[in-house]
Amino acid sequence: MTALPGDSAIYVGLSEEQQAAQPVETSIDIDNGVGISDAGYETDSVRTASTSLASSVRDYVFENGRRYHKFREGSYNFPNDESEQDREDMTHALVTSFCHRLHFAPIGINPQNILDMGTGTGIWGIANQYPSANVLGIDLSPIQPSWVPPNVRFMVDDVESLWLYPRDHFDYIHSRHMVMAIRDWPKLMR
Repeated sequence: MTALPGDSAIYVGLSEEQQAAQPVETSIDIDNGVGISDAGYETDSVRTASTSLASSVRDYVFENGRRYHKFREGSYNFPNDESEQDREDMTHALVTSFCHRLHFAPIGINPQNILDMGTGTGIWGIANQYPSANVLGIDLSPIQPSWVPPNVRFMVDDVESLWLYPRDHFDYIHSRHMVMAIRDWPKLMR
């Protein structure tokens, strides 16, 4: 496992079982973005709300030698460690290899806003197919790459929580392999 700066779940010299026994902060601090003047940060309220990750979102739970997300703990029962990320990426490769496309939905040639629910590693690649679209990937775990096309943003959030966007904001909402992750599909579909 590679330690990331600010990753409070990494304790040098301890096994994963010993790491799991370490106390973990259970609250999520919200950074309201006040005082940020860096030109790389967006200025509208929705983007500002999603620009900064509190360090506690990167806290993890270790169980049976596997790593799980801490944010909304228990909402998703699968691990988020490197083995699971590799498995998800392989599943994506299989689906695209057999289907020869990223989606089957008739979304037109110029969608403006695309949501990827449960984005995982962010490998889906729809941003390259529609470079003029704003693509937002939402997941409970902050495991997405930092190097992505300029039209992609990731947000750590629960799709079953209140949405920050109006009802008809997205031209296309993508979800794959989320059957066991959503507790109330009828509510989500409304």
